[in-house]
Amino acid sequence: MYQFATVALLGLVVLKITDLFIELVPAVARFRTLATFVLAVVGVVVLDYSVLEGFGISVRDAEMGTWVTGLMVGSLASAWQAALGWLRSTERLTPGTGSPERPRIAA
Repeated sequence: MYQFATVALLGLVVLKITDLFIELVPAVARFRTLATFVLAVVGVVVLDYSVLEGFGISVRDAEMGTWVTGLMVGSLASAWQAALGWLRSTERLTPGTGSPERPRIAA
């Protein structure tokens, strides 16, 4: 159970770091999905974490378990994005960004 919670929370972390990266570099918004999966795989490889090893599932190559875990984290980041997008569906979102559109204040 802790293994799943770890992967789910890593997915949330990857989502928020990707959001921050896209806020800083708006041109990357076109490649959001690719950036999410690359960040997830790199993060899991740096942590050297394998959910398959935690569940006792043996794979031929130990590195493959780490890469598969990275893809799982990226997939859960996409699921978090959809869930959080559904929760804030009452706000008007600017197309292409994840931030709400704020009305201009007259000076």
